[in-house]
Amino acid sequence: MSMLTIHELCEYIGSLKVADLKEHIKAFNERLPFCPHMRLSGNKPDLAQRLIEAIIAAAAVPEHFEDMLVVMAPLGLTMWLADVAHLHRASQQYAELYGHMPSSNATSTSTFRPQVAARPSTSTTSAATPQPAQALSQGSLKQLRFWPSPFYDVIEFVSSIVQIPEAPPPSGRRQVGVSFTLSQKQVDQLTDTQHTYQLRLFCTTFQNFMASVSPPQKAVPIEFPFTCEARINERSLGVSLKGNKKHAGRVAPPNLNRNRHLHVHAGKLNRVELSYANSPNRYTMVIALCKVTSAETLTAQLKQKQYRSKESVIAMMQRKAQDEEIETGASTLRLTCPLTYVRMVTPCRANTCDHIQCFDALSFYSMNEQSPQWQCPVCSQDIKSEDLRMDGYVEDILRRVPHDLEAVLVEADGSWHSADDKYTSDSPILAEPSAPETEALDLLDLTPSPPPSEMASTIPPSFVAKAEVATPPVGGDSPMLSLDMSATSFSTPRISPIRPGPTLSTLSTPPPPPPANVIDLTLSSDDES
Repeated sequence: MSMLTIHELCEYIGSLKVADLKEHIKAFNERLPFCPHMRLSGNKPDLAQRLIEAIIAAAAVPEHFEDMLVVMAPLGLTMWLADVAHLHRASQQYAELYGHMPSSNATSTSTFRPQVAARPSTSTTSAATPQPAQALSQGSLKQLRFWPSPFYDVIEFVSSIVQIPEAPPPSGRRQVGVSFTLSQKQVDQLTDTQHTYQLRLFCTTFQNFMASVSPPQKAVPIEFPFTCEARINERSLGVSLKGNKKHAGRVAPPNLNRNRHLHVHAGKLNRVELSYANSPNRYTMVIALCKVTSAETLTAQLKQKQYRSKESVIAMMQRKAQDEEIETGASTLRLTCPLTYVRMVTPCRANTCDHIQCFDALSFYSMNEQSPQWQCPVCSQDIKSEDLRMDGYVEDILRRVPHDLEAVLVEADGSWHSADDKYTSDSPILAEPSAPETEALDLLDLTPSPPPSEMASTIPPSFVAKAEVATPPVGGDSPMLSLDMSATSFSTPRISPIRPGPTLSTLSTPPPPPPANVIDLTLSSDDES
C-alpha cells in the first residue's frame, strides 16, 4: 500500500456502497479504540464523511495509521488497489499501442476516476506492508494548495496536517498542537542573510481542506478560528489571527519566528499550539516553509515591470473623452494617498479601474501584507497584484508641483493645472521636491550660550541644583552638539529655562552682562583653595 494519498483513500471510500460503509464503521468502532465512535445512521454521504474524517485523524499518528490499514485491507481496500494498479498498467499498454491515453469513458467506472489510476508505474501494492501516516500526509500535502499571494510562495510543508475539532460555546477553550523538526537544508534557508525564507502557519476549514485534496483540487483561503491564539515553543506569537466572518482569506499566515522563539537548529523539536474557543466549524492547520517577498521589493518590481507611461495614460483619457456623449468638466486629482493621507511616492492603480485617482504602491502593499484585503482604496473593487500599474502620468505631475500642493484639476484631454493656475502641464520639472515648511524653528533658542559663570550668575541656586540633576554630565572629550537645521527631530535639545523664545530683536542683540551684586557660585575647588 505504498504511495497512498488521502485523495486515493477518499476515492476508495466513495466507491463503497452503503452496506460496505457500515461494515467499515463497525470495524473502526470495534477494533480502533483511538477512533471516535461513529454512528451507523444516515445516508451514504454522511457515512462516507465520517470515515474520511476518521482516516485524516488517524494519519497524524503512524501507529494509528498502520492499525487502520490493517483493518481496512480485508474489507476491500486491497482488492480495490489491485484493480487500480491493473487499470493503470492497461492504460500504459494502451498508450504504447495507440500513442495516447484512453478516454475517460473507456477506462473509468462508476467506482473510481482516471485521476486515481494515474499512479507512478514503479509503485507496488501489498497488504502485508502498511504505509505509515507520514506517507499519506505527504501525499495529501502535495495536493493541498492555498490562495496565491505575492508576499510568499510555499516551498514545502514541514509538518503533518492537524485537524482542529469544533469548539461550541459550552465546551469552553480547546487546544491542539503539532510538533516538527527542521532539516539542515531548511535551517540554512531560514538563516540566509537575505531573510527570504520563513516558517509560516497555515490554517483553513476542514471543508476547504477536503475541497483542496479532492478533484478538482481547488486552491483554498486561509482561515483561522475566529477566536484563537497561536504559540510557538510555549511563547505567544503576539499576532492577531482574526479574519472576516463574511469574507474568507482576510488573514495572513503568521511568521513563526517573528519573535525569535523558533528553534532554528537541525533535528531540534519545535511545537506549535493553537488555543481556540467558540468555533462551530472544524479546521486543519499545517506549517510551511515559504519564500517571502517584502512590500518594498514588490514596489521596486512594480516600477520596473508594470509601468504605464504618461503618454499612454493621456491617450487613454482622450479616447475615453471621445467615447462619452456627455462632456464633463475638470476632475480633482488628489496627490495624497487615500490610505495614509501622505503625499504619494509611487502612484499606482489597477488596470481594471476607470478612475484616474491613484494610491501609493508601498502603502498599499504594506497594508495588504498585514491584512490581505486586495481592494482598490478608491472604488473598493477587488483587484489583484498583477493588475497594478505604476502611473507615469501622475508621477509626472508629482515632479512638477511642490510638496505642499495636495490636489490638481485634470481636464478630459489630459491637461492639468492647480486651482490657482500657478502650476500647469507646462510647468518645469522641479530639481528637488519642495519640503513642507516646518515650524520647529520657532521653538529653538538660537542665541549664543553665555559662559558657564554668566549662566550660573543669572540662575537661582535652587534651580541650578535641579538642573544639574536633570542634565547628564558631558566629558571633556565629548564632541560639541551640532544643530542640524534639516532635521525634523532632535535627540538632545538644549533647554533654556531662563530666557523666553527668541524674537527678531533678541537674535541680533547680545545677552546683557550679569548684575554686579550677584555672587558667582561656579568657582572651582582650585580657586577656593
